[in-house]
Amino acid sequence: MKKRGISALFVIVFLFVAFSVGLFAGRNLNQTPIQISTLPSPTESISIQETESPGTAPPGPVNINTADVSTLDTLPGIGPVIAQRIVDHRENYGPFNYPEQLIEVDGIGQKTLEKLLDYITVGG
Repeated sequence: MKKRGISALFVIVFLFVAFSVGLFAGRNLNQTPIQISTLPSPTESISIQETESPGTAPPGPVNINTADVSTLDTLPGIGPVIAQRIVDHRENYGPFNYPEQLIEVDGIGQKTLEKLLDYITVGG
């Protein structure tokens, strides 16, 4: 009787170990391989590029009193949500009198405003 109990225990332990190994192996198959890159040597130069996201600067100044959402979205640091807020603000409070008034739009802070000043106008 003791042999039968030990054999059953052995089978249960074996099944548990097999299940655990299979589960672990299956999870690792779905992972993407790790890519290892080396750091540049001290004599190599490193270039860092600052990217503006999500929009890219338009070729000329954008009139924030007449521009639509898609045009405003091209401004540096302005995405579609903020662009819509600019249009909504303009519709609710009237045209902007000076570019710095954009600070009143929710989501535009001082840093974003500074990025925008070279690309925006309020008239003519």
